[in-house]
Amino acid sequence: MDHPALMSRHLTPQHCAHLRHKGMYVFGDMSPEAVEHAADEIAATSYWCGCTQKVFGPDGEPVGARYCSPDRTCCEH
Repeated sequence: MDHPALMSRHLTPQHCAHLRHKGMYVFGDMSPEAVEHAADEIAATSYWCGCTQKVFGPDGEPVGARYCSPDRTCCEH
């Protein structure tokens, strides 16, 4: 069975490839109104690291859209 690639409107190519959130596993179309307000939802999203499966990365620091960037030693693209 082919599974769709994990994609997210919350994450960009600048984020670590191991950063995950539950929205990546839910598939559905968003209305234009919902897309407009998606930025408000980012703060409420629960993130975890795909390597540690926890809310902190291999370096012991917290994970999230604002934390997981190329300046961290554990970040992979």
